[in-house]
Amino acid sequence: MNSTKTKWIFIAIMLLSVSFIVAQSTISGSVKDGNGAPLVGVNVTLEETSKGAQTDFDGNYSISNIENGTYQLKASYIGFASLLKSVNVDGQNVIENIVLVEDLESLDEVIITGVVNPKSRLESSVSVSSIGTKLIEQSAPRSTGEIFRNIPGVRAESSGGEGNANFNVRGVPVSSGGSRYLQLQEDGLPVMLFGDTSFGNSDNWIRADANIGRIEAIRGGSASTQTSNGPAGIINLISKTGNTESGSISTSAGLDFNTNRLDFEYGTPLANGITYHIGGFLRTGEGPRETGFNASKGGQLKANITKQFKTGYIRTYFKFLNDKSPMYLPMPMLLKGTDDNPTYANLPGFDITTDGLQTKYLQESAGPTSSDRNRAVRDVRDGNNAISQAFGLEFAFDLGEGWKISEKGRVSFNKGGWIAPFSAGFGETNSFVAGLPVAQPVSLSYADDGSPYTPSNGLIQNIHMFDTTQDNLNNIVNDIKISKKIGEDVGVTFGYFTASQNTKISWQWNAFLQEVKGGGEARLVNIDGLSRGGQYAYGTPVWGNCCQRKYNTQHTVSAPYLGVDADLSEKLNFDGSIRFEKVRVDGTIATGNQVGAFDVNQNTTIEPIEQNVPIVQSNQNQIIGDEYDFVSYSAGLNYKFNQDAAVFARYSLGASGRAADRNSYGVDGTADVQYDEVSQFEAGLKKRFEKGTLYVTVFSSITDEAAGFELQNTVGSKYKANGLELESAWSFGDFAISGSATYTKAEIKEDRGGAGANDGKTPRRQADFLYNLAPSYVFGNSKQHLLGFTILGTSKSFATDANDLIQPGYAYINLLAKVGLTKGLSLALNINNLFDTVGITEVEGLDGPAINGTDRYVRARSITGRSSTLSLQYKF
Repeated sequence: MNSTKTKWIFIAIMLLSVSFIVAQSTISGSVKDGNGAPLVGVNVTLEETSKGAQTDFDGNYSISNIENGTYQLKASYIGFASLLKSVNVDGQNVIENIVLVEDLESLDEVIITGVVNPKSRLESSVSVSSIGTKLIEQSAPRSTGEIFRNIPGVRAESSGGEGNANFNVRGVPVSSGGSRYLQLQEDGLPVMLFGDTSFGNSDNWIRADANIGRIEAIRGGSASTQTSNGPAGIINLISKTGNTESGSISTSAGLDFNTNRLDFEYGTPLANGITYHIGGFLRTGEGPRETGFNASKGGQLKANITKQFKTGYIRTYFKFLNDKSPMYLPMPMLLKGTDDNPTYANLPGFDITTDGLQTKYLQESAGPTSSDRNRAVRDVRDGNNAISQAFGLEFAFDLGEGWKISEKGRVSFNKGGWIAPFSAGFGETNSFVAGLPVAQPVSLSYADDGSPYTPSNGLIQNIHMFDTTQDNLNNIVNDIKISKKIGEDVGVTFGYFTASQNTKISWQWNAFLQEVKGGGEARLVNIDGLSRGGQYAYGTPVWGNCCQRKYNTQHTVSAPYLGVDADLSEKLNFDGSIRFEKVRVDGTIATGNQVGAFDVNQNTTIEPIEQNVPIVQSNQNQIIGDEYDFVSYSAGLNYKFNQDAAVFARYSLGASGRAADRNSYGVDGTADVQYDEVSQFEAGLKKRFEKGTLYVTVFSSITDEAAGFELQNTVGSKYKANGLELESAWSFGDFAISGSATYTKAEIKEDRGGAGANDGKTPRRQADFLYNLAPSYVFGNSKQHLLGFTILGTSKSFATDANDLIQPGYAYINLLAKVGLTKGLSLALNINNLFDTVGITEVEGLDGPAINGTDRYVRARSITGRSSTLSLQYKF
């Protein structure tokens, strides 16, 4: 009996042991890209369970303690289409090797920008797009802002050169310029705390080069709670990190304009889970418009190094930028036709698509300065000179038991200068000069040789030199998140964002007279007995000497935020977040309206031009001391029908503070306007087909912009916008096509700046339709050749909120033709604006009465005309 009991006990123990052994099965394998290179840090999970792992340095993964059954094994990695495959576990260890395919248009691509938790596009209740290196190359951009024209719903007025562009999203207004409601980021952190700092806009400090792995853009959605001052959206430039060994070097030269550029990048895994990437560019040349001198010169160097651990990574990186590029401001044009049907045309001797206001005869601007650098003479050839040194650290770890932590921090040391000529008015020589605030009568002569002024077209223009010095635009930003998985269905994230932004800028604007002439050959004009080298005034007397200023302020931000992500059912997901923003502003602002005699050239003689000089008095600063706070929130639902389709809806309320130089302050130091609110609703469909994808989104927004003062102008309105956004990408073998179209019906609800005069009208420069289309075709024995186009277009818009002058719609085409010479080596032709289209993006003002009965003079800005580059590239 005892023997029998012992036998059955032994059998039971054996059966339990077997069942225990069965429960210890492991799924393991490797994850590689299409070229066979191992991918580090890929998330490999078993769907409907809490089990998963990340690939190590060799691309290997292992998931243990798996019970018998059939599972859905999912591999997801940023920039690659996720892979889902069925795996059966039946008491044996399973080996599953995985190959991921790069796909930035996939519904399965993991999104990391502006979301509570990284997840695929299909599972996210936000409108998000990715731009990969192929589309960037195909769009032949001449500036970073031109790349953003490929993003649905984003209107990028990037016609002014490298930087200082105006951006708006889905009808949320341009306001005073820059990107007040749109946050530009590099690797998940804001480039600048405010996107609309005058002459220090966020895009001034960004240069697109071969370091970029992709660009992610979120419109609306959770951007209100996942960043500061970006309720309308986030555009995030994400760097390559060397997870797979690759590199490239290319050299390019202008065929029809003077430019030379060298780009390089290389990244690779090293031993012990370490990867790195380094790259940058150098360039020199005149630029796509004729300036009369070498206007583009400088470069950038970026690098990062990553240590991969079993449960996470640590990365450090740096950027060094020192680049000079010309800025193209509104220029003289001829306006033909009526306000409802105008044509913007060239003036004699001046081409609006290839000429600029720069000239070899105007290379210096002199006058008093309040800058720390105390430069009495500034070099106009410096243009937009951005100097930035940035150092960052980030890490992310899975702490086990559902806990995760991530951290991003960066310090940036930013300084430089921004100087460019602006046409403050032009006209027939005698009548125009008679309107200037100078003693009459006057005689005019060329400043370079003293000969009488006799222009062939009979015109002259008043040039205001927009001359600013950025002494300190340093910032420190930090964003830390801790998340906890509660059960299988709920995740909670707590984050804390802090930042400080210095704004120390000096304005020292001056006035010149200049020919209306292109080719970089416009000569300066002296008012005899008054001018000095073509400069007839220190300051800008025509504008009441508004623009001698010094800003020395600091914004400090602390913003805790909380996010919840919950699977309400197998198909329905909810995510919501709330952010508490607290802002402190302190510092000083000084203006230069104190006008009097000043010996500018220090020759002990007060000359006629020195009789009335605006000077910033440093001991007459206005003290700034302000504090404010606001709450932002966002909530969305996503319903996934299956692996190929989902619908979503989201409502959010966010706000954006104002940069110090875009505001006015009372005697007590508090701001007239502390922040402006944006409320948004959106709903959409995401659908995958056999050959492509389609995204359809309807949206509505209200921007409540309070009345304020900027450059002595009263501004501010309440805006409403409704619209429809379409985005799609298709692939048919060797032929692929992608594109988007956005319809926006925008309206001024309350014109607070104009006392209601513009209520019900369309906001300035807001087109009803924006669209882009990018077809491409690869061919050859190994598909080494490529032909691609990018078509970018807009319908008509109005030049002003009064809707009294139309900016006609236009479309222009960029071309990329690439020929593979041998393995890795290719020759490419890029043509921007193939058909030399005129596209008006901004109208500054009309000048004088009609000429020839109907035609008028106008100052406006057009997209740059055709420019072609030839590039030789080697990829390895």
